[in-house]
Amino acid sequence: MQVSPAMNQSVWKQAFQNAVFESDPIRIQPKLEAAQKAIEDRLSELRAGVSDHRELMELEYAKCTISFLAEEEQKT
Repeated sequence: MQVSPAMNQSVWKQAFQNAVFESDPIRIQPKLEAAQKAIEDRLSELRAGVSDHRELMELEYAKCTISFLAEEEQKT
């Protein structure tokens, strides 16, 4: 079964939101990792086919945000 592009977009966005809004220091690391994976998976999908420029920009922003949060989390 193939997943629709809209479904793939909502998967990475949900993972991103789960990570960004997590306030529990114990639960944030797995959510950051899940968001990074979902973002990378979606970027790979878009690079392999026709891509939506806006979504690519959103993904790059999300990737930078998650990287920043992961770095900050390691400092604590």
